Amino acid sequence: MSLMLEAMYKGFLLGLALCLGVGPAFFALIQTSLHHGVRSGIALAIGIFISDVTCVLLAYLGISQFIMNPANKTIVGLAGGIILVLFGVYIMLQKKTRNSFDDEKLDIKAPNLILMALKGFFLNMLNPVVILLWITWLGLVSSNKNFTHRHVLGFFATTLMIVLGTDLLKVLTADRIKKFIKPRLLVGINRLVGAIILTIGAWKLVALFFDHSGAIAG
Repeated sequence: MSLMLEAMYKGFLLGLALCLGVGPAFFALIQTSLHHGVRSGIALAIGIFISDVTCVLLAYLGISQFIMNPANKTIVGLAGGIILVLFGVYIMLQKKTRNSFDDEKLDIKAPNLILMALKGFFLNMLNPVVILLWITWLGLVSSNKNFTHRHVLGFFATTLMIVLGTDLLKVLTADRIKKFIKPRLLVGINRLVGAIILTIGAWKLVALFFDHSGAIAG
């Protein structure tokens, strides 16, 4: 497998993991589609997508010189692995997940599609967890000593397209999804996502350990 295919494959897997998230953006997509129609839901999804792209670009442009420096890749990978392990544990320990659609309506009332896209953009952009996670993923992927800027770009392009595609799918199937939204199911999904993130972080730490041990032995 070529390095680009490897990067895109890993980006695809990350996109699938991220699409399982049941945070504010998830409920906003379902709520908007149910109350304002598919077009409004799509506009919201596009706004969220543009926000994700903006976060990745800002993170990349802001710290790319540091994280792409071969001398820093070990410490970047170590920091990213630790953050993912801690975040994975945090998600797994969450016992309550917001799942209200009708009793606690989200503040998404504007019928104008441009305003709806802006709401999606800021809903996602103003969430500090989103920015932190994109920076963490960027550092983790960039810590691969074989990846260049081109491979990192391929990774995130694939991830972002998968996230957009699944968000649009949520909008189109909102009525069906709502029937399955139960507190116990949401807690189970959170634990699954947390376990995936924790495993990725732990795997990265273990890989760094063996790479470092091999370098010392060599």
